[in-house]
Amino acid sequence: MSTLQQLKPHIVYRLVLAKTIFKKAIQFCDTPNDTFNFSQGLIALHDALDNFTGAIASQLNISLTQKSYLLDTLNAIEGYERKTDTSFSLISKNEIAQLNTIRNNIKHQGIVPNTNHAKGLIAPIVSFFQEYSRHYFGLEWEIISLADLIKDDSIKTQIKTVEDFIEQGKYKEALNEMAIIKFKVFEESLLRIRLNPRYDLSPPSEEDKKLRESSNIFPGQGRGWFSDLYDRADFLEKGIDRDLMRKFEDLTAKVGVNNNKEWKYILNHGHNWGPPNWTKENALFCYDFLVDVIIKNQRRSLNFTETWIWTIYTIQARDEIKIYDKDDNLIYTMPKAEKRDALIFGRIDKNWEVYNKGDLLIKLVEEDGKEEVIGYYEEGDKDKMEFLETKQYIRNDDGNLTLVNQASGG
Repeated sequence: MSTLQQLKPHIVYRLVLAKTIFKKAIQFCDTPNDTFNFSQGLIALHDALDNFTGAIASQLNISLTQKSYLLDTLNAIEGYERKTDTSFSLISKNEIAQLNTIRNNIKHQGIVPNTNHAKGLIAPIVSFFQEYSRHYFGLEWEIISLADLIKDDSIKTQIKTVEDFIEQGKYKEALNEMAIIKFKVFEESLLRIRLNPRYDLSPPSEEDKKLRESSNIFPGQGRGWFSDLYDRADFLEKGIDRDLMRKFEDLTAKVGVNNNKEWKYILNHGHNWGPPNWTKENALFCYDFLVDVIIKNQRRSLNFTETWIWTIYTIQARDEIKIYDKDDNLIYTMPKAEKRDALIFGRIDKNWEVYNKGDLLIKLVEEDGKEEVIGYYEEGDKDKMEFLETKQYIRNDDGNLTLVNQASGG
C-alpha cells in the first residue's frame, strides 16, 4: 500500500476533499426520513464522485475539458483502461448514472427523490470509492482524511487516534485527546520557554520564580507574554475564529503540565464536563474545528526552511559593566572578572550590530545562586565584554531546545 505523501499534492488535495464531502454525504443520507437532508446527501455524494474521479484522471494523466461532467470522466477512465484491457468496465457505473439523474432532478428541477429507491444506490457507490481508491492510489478509502494535510507526523498520528475514538463512539476520550493536541500545537512551545529561565526574556520577578517551582502549571498562569489584543490579532491573521476556539475549549479541557522531568500533561475540566456533552455532534464539531485551525496555523510550503536559533554566550567582564532598566535606572553592576552566561542581542556572528537602544538588550542567565538580570548596557561597555564561549541552540517542533554548535570565543 502507498501513502498520500507519495502522491502529487494536487491529487492529495482532491482525494481529501472528496473524502471530506463523502463523509458529509453519508451523514445526510443516514436520515432517509428527512427528504431534504437526504437530498443534500445525494448532491454531496455526486460532488464527492466528481472530485474522486477527477483525482483518478489526474493520476492517469488523462486530459479533461473544462466542461467535463461526471459521466464524461467515467467514460474517459474506461477509454484509457481499454487501451490495454478491452473488457475493462468500471463497477457501479449504472448506479452512478442513476445518481447523476437524481442529482440533476433535485438541483435543476426541485424534484425530490424516491428515498427507498435512492437508498439502494449508496452501497454500490461506496464500493466504487473503496475499490478504486485501492486500485489507483494503493490506499484504503477509510483511512483518507483531512488529517492527511497536517504536516507534523506526531500531530497527524494523534488526530488519527481521535478519528478512531469517534468511530468507536468513545466521545469522552476523543474530546480529551483533542484538548491535548490543541495544547501541543498552540501553547506548549511557549510554555516550555517560559518555564526555562535561560530562555525566557520576560523581566525577572518573584512571580516567575514561584511559577517555575510549581508542580502543576497551566497556560495563562502568572504574568502572560502577550496581551489579549495580540492574541486576537494573531488569530485573525490566520483566519481562526477566536470565539469558536473558546467553544472548543469549553467542550474539551484546559491542558497544563506537571512540571517535573516527565513533563506529564494534566487536564482541568470545566463545569460542563459530563455525559450530556460527550456526544458525536460535539466531538465532530471539535474535530472539524481543530483540524481546520491546525492546517491554518501551518506555515506555507516554501522552498526554504527557517530554523529558530538561540545563542548563549559565556562572557567575562574586563571592567565593571552597568545594566539599566528601560527607564535608565541602574539595576545591576557586573563586577570586573565576573563570568556569566548571557543572551546579547546586538552580537551576531562574532560582530556587533548595534543601531538603537533595543540592540543593547542583555540577559544574564540565572545560575549558581545568581539571579537573572535583564536590561540594557551602555554602548561603550561593549568592549568590556570578553567572549569565552558560544553555544547555539535550535528549537525542535516539540518546543525543546537542542545544542547544535559550541565553540570558544564569540
